[in-house]
Amino acid sequence: MAAKSRVTQMEKPSPIVVSALTLCNSVPSTPPTPTVITFDDCPEKNPYKWPFPKKLYVFIFALLSVMNSALASSLPSNAVPYIIDDFKVQNKHESSLPTGIFLLGYVVGPVLWSPLSETIGRRPVLLYSFVVFFLFTLASALAPNWQLLLFFRFVCGSMGASPQTVVGGAYADIYEARARGIAMAFYMAVASFGPIIGPIISGFVSQYGWRWCFWVDLICAGVTLVGLIFLPETFGPVILKRHAAELSKKLGKEISAPVSKFDKDLKTIFLRPLYMLIFEPIILFTSIYVGIVYALVYFYFQAYPIIFPEIYNFSIQTTSLTLLPLGIGAASTALVAIAWDSKYTSALLNEKRRICFLPVTFSPETHRLPISCIGSIAITISLFWLAWTAAPSIHWIVPVLSGLFFGFGYQSIFTSLLIYVTDAYKIYSASALASSVIVRSMLGAALPVAAKPMYAALGVGWATSLVGFVSVACVPIPYVLFWKGSWVRNRSAFCQMLVRDERESESESRGNRMESGEC
Repeated sequence: MAAKSRVTQMEKPSPIVVSALTLCNSVPSTPPTPTVITFDDCPEKNPYKWPFPKKLYVFIFALLSVMNSALASSLPSNAVPYIIDDFKVQNKHESSLPTGIFLLGYVVGPVLWSPLSETIGRRPVLLYSFVVFFLFTLASALAPNWQLLLFFRFVCGSMGASPQTVVGGAYADIYEARARGIAMAFYMAVASFGPIIGPIISGFVSQYGWRWCFWVDLICAGVTLVGLIFLPETFGPVILKRHAAELSKKLGKEISAPVSKFDKDLKTIFLRPLYMLIFEPIILFTSIYVGIVYALVYFYFQAYPIIFPEIYNFSIQTTSLTLLPLGIGAASTALVAIAWDSKYTSALLNEKRRICFLPVTFSPETHRLPISCIGSIAITISLFWLAWTAAPSIHWIVPVLSGLFFGFGYQSIFTSLLIYVTDAYKIYSASALASSVIVRSMLGAALPVAAKPMYAALGVGWATSLVGFVSVACVPIPYVLFWKGSWVRNRSAFCQMLVRDERESESESRGNRMESGEC
């Protein structure tokens, strides 16, 4: 009766307040035990249940932050000749450094940003890192010398790693299985398409001054930054923790949110991406394969200015346009993925998990892997196609069209493998994606540096074939994941700990509701 009288005195109490009051007054006061709230008590706070406009806002501006980061990574590629001339750089082998140094920042950033986003939330990590990214993009546009430009690029890379690692986790926060797959497909498309657009932009604007590359990036970053200021928090545990603190202050009772066992050890929090990379076979092999195809994109940014100007006498502007087939091939992946998803949805509605004529069943995690199986073959074909058709006796359109296969293969591998990782690791997908960002950024920084010496020593045919043989070695990875992925996850200590963590959280929630008299 005392609890009821207090509730009636409150003006229009919310369901969570009633639930918390009832629960707190039904438990013996000696010793006092904190009330643990979940999204079952406050469903309106659950990001999965947010209204569509709110989710769309998060989707768009998170995607724009990824686009800015991806675009900035390769933006100076075709401006480097102008930058070197302006700063009187003598060593021409340093031409890959503006991109390579940026990607080294991608290696450092994820170690901090992804675990921090799973501790203090997605919004502060995205917003504050992007503010620094904006300021150092401005500094790059005004750089007075080569050394400071490289330093500014490193800071931009470290800050730009934040969207690359955090946005996948933010989408996992607000979207459930099928919608999450579509959102992640857009995320991967932008993350991989951005580096292709960068050299095209710099190829044309740098003729008016290389600093214009960074002014263009600064304009895009400014628009995105305004949107990020109003971005809501998406990470469930942080939302619950803040809501519990508000209720505790309002009711004068100790109310708390569930805390994962992983979040109690700071050492574990910040070493989680490296831990997952070393001890999770799925993370290790997907990171290696995604890293190799990602590095090949930056390898192309160094190889195309060698192949087409030397063999076909193309200008910088014309050479930048030869990258367009890569973008077209990458964009075609979205159409294939949408068609494949519709087939999978139809199979679920018919209470079967077989798609078309394939004699296998598909789980929610594995149903996108067949696309990467096709992509792994396409990317290998494209490399040998480019290697042995780039010759003065063969029309230039023939090697250029190999980019269609490369773009499709690259995008399909990038998208399907990382969505597979996101679906498998769910709430800790930011750390899982950070592991991938670390590996692919290391390879992306290293492989382009080797491009010019390789082509000088081996020639176009064998230098391109060499990376083709590396891609052949990676072809089995998506096939093995499709065949044995569930077996590996069932034996993964990390995956099983996550499963137990979720079960304990659900059990604790049910126990609290039973004590409060709820069914």
